[in-house]
Amino acid sequence: MTSKYLTTICLILGSIIPIIVDTGHTHLFNVDWDEHSRVHEVWRLVTNLSIAVVGLYILWFKNYSFLPAILSTCIIFGFFIAVISMPLYDGLAIGEGIQEPNPFGIPANIFLFMIIGTLQFISILILLKKKTN
Repeated sequence: MTSKYLTTICLILGSIIPIIVDTGHTHLFNVDWDEHSRVHEVWRLVTNLSIAVVGLYILWFKNYSFLPAILSTCIIFGFFIAVISMPLYDGLAIGEGIQEPNPFGIPANIFLFMIIGTLQFISILILLKKKTN
């Protein structure tokens, strides 16, 4: 049951927090972004939310845990691939001129996804341990 709750937290945080944070003036309504960039931002937000909704449905209504954990991991993995590949497309963890908390010197978005990733990793370990017993 613990893994079910951890995956639920990860699916919600990995999909809802970005919608809250990224629909403001720093992302979706940023006047410096061209119109096509905004299409990709909405696409990402809706895709992640859709993945989370499907994952939550499977987790809570079909009572299956492994696939939702993998779906959550896909959201997390996508974020970290974007962060790791920033040098390839001149990306930044925090946009220029944007004030954002930096817990322990780590940009808040990266810090949050590190926590989400750790929780999801623990959830998968619990599932794998249950499977081997």
